[in-house]
Amino acid sequence: METNLFEQFEGADLDRLVKCLQAIKGAGMRVDKYTQAGVNQNSGNVWVWSEDWPGCVYCSIGFDVAWSYSCPECGEEHDFETYAEMEEYAERYPGACKACNPKFVAGWNMPGYMPDAEPDEFDDAEEALEYVRDLMREDADGMGWSRDDAEAIDGMEADKAGEFGATLYGKHYFVTMEA
Repeated sequence: METNLFEQFEGADLDRLVKCLQAIKGAGMRVDKYTQAGVNQNSGNVWVWSEDWPGCVYCSIGFDVAWSYSCPECGEEHDFETYAEMEEYAERYPGACKACNPKFVAGWNMPGYMPDAEPDEFDDAEEALEYVRDLMREDADGMGWSRDDAEAIDGMEADKAGEFGATLYGKHYFVTMEA
């Protein structure tokens, strides 16, 4: 059974559909036979989605256009200004959003200064903490710290959120959940 795509759109909804199609074209994409469109009955947003995209484009009742990724794990919607931003997010957090699958960054810096290098990124808080422990052990070996100091490093633990911070001999070591 064939249906007419435009039967459900009238008045301003048709104008919002045009804005969505313009955004799709602006992103260098095309609609095809698998593209779907509709009007969200709760918000009034007009949306366009293709099975080849990680999310949809929508135009709000106020004529603001955005790209939206819905987390397959929790259903949370994440909005982006461009398709490229949405696609990058979906690739970075495959199968779940940032809240369902957080990333942790770990490294060190001199207190009061920005880190000299970009912190390393980890999928797991324990992996990130072990990386920081390794950094601390390397420094302990290089600075002639006592065996007690080195053993204390092994006993350091992150908080319930998986975050950690400690300043030893002028260096601050950290693990933080990516914001």
